[in-house]
Amino acid sequence: MPSRRALLSAIGTAASVGTAGCVGRIRRELVGYTPIEDPCDNPTGTWPTAGGDPGRTGRADTAPPAPDAAAVDLLAAARDDGQQQHASTLPVVADGTAYIPVTGGLVAVDLDAPMNGPIWDRDLDNGITAVPVLACGAVFAPGMNQLAALDRASGERYWRADAVSHHRNDATAAALDDTIYVAGFSPAAVDIRTGTVQWLEGAGGTLALDDDGVYTTRSDSQISGIFAYDLNGEERWRISGEFVGSASVLNGMVWVADYRGTASAIDARTGEVYWSRSLSGVSKVDSGLAVAGDEVFVPAGTGTTSVALDATTGEIRWAVDTGIVTGRPVVGDDWVAFGRTNDGVSVYDRSTGEERTTWSRAEHHLGTIDGVVPVKEGFVIREGSSSGLSLLR
Repeated sequence: MPSRRALLSAIGTAASVGTAGCVGRIRRELVGYTPIEDPCDNPTGTWPTAGGDPGRTGRADTAPPAPDAAAVDLLAAARDDGQQQHASTLPVVADGTAYIPVTGGLVAVDLDAPMNGPIWDRDLDNGITAVPVLACGAVFAPGMNQLAALDRASGERYWRADAVSHHRNDATAAALDDTIYVAGFSPAAVDIRTGTVQWLEGAGGTLALDDDGVYTTRSDSQISGIFAYDLNGEERWRISGEFVGSASVLNGMVWVADYRGTASAIDARTGEVYWSRSLSGVSKVDSGLAVAGDEVFVPAGTGTTSVALDATTGEIRWAVDTGIVTGRPVVGDDWVAFGRTNDGVSVYDRSTGEERTTWSRAEHHLGTIDGVVPVKEGFVIREGSSSGLSLLR
């Protein structure tokens, strides 16, 4: 059987092709097309996609900020026609640089010198609707009409592809090997180097990946559930339900929470549900979960309580009163952080749930907290009420 790369390359020479089965429409944009030739080694100090990795585990290998950390406005020197730009989503980070979606485009900012202004600033005519993806020396920007591939160092465009992200959810794109997957009305698989697109039949407002499959969630008036596909787009299984946030995938298991606050563990290969647990104080988890080792961390969503569960059994290990948490948790070696929407960012002991440190909104002059990205000895915080972006370090 040919590889996904070979398949995509072979079909990419046609402008538009209709086929039967899982492939619906295939097209490659040729205007301004430049292939990506950089090596695909992982950059250092990286948070390359929403949730930190294609499985959306929320796992960080960095340390949290010091208790006396200060907050700096990352976009204070990023201006457009004299007006400060605002973050439309969380950024991605590599080698000390944050790649930040702003109104109408993307900017690259040095985390050590944000007041010097952007390293580069690129206008994108279709905007960015989701967290970008870093891979192969490029940054990929999911938009309402196209997926744009830009050079990480300069912001120059490689190619644009007809992979459409209509859903304003952070976790709509992720890369695996030589392919980037984009959720939209249907999932799309795009060759990283050439921009060749294979449209797949299916459902997907969010997606997560492992080495063996693509896991999407969707909840709207037409279809709702969690769906599993192999890497060629063939559906394996589906489970109905009001799933909005993305799944988390690790070691052959899928964890997901529904709109009512029920968390479930599912066999990634077969779709067998190992356990489901209704969690008091958890509601409308739009952001998704985090998982590390044998623990699953469920944010409160629009509820009041965030919970740590045994990943294997679903038993509650601890629960804390966080208030509303609309962003995905971030998990370190022995800590877990929640962006508490109305209160601040708090770090808890991963084993016991004991609170270690809180950086309050009032003290650090933050807006409502929409999400957190870990960086070296710090956090980048998106402020939902103001669309601001602060570095806490």
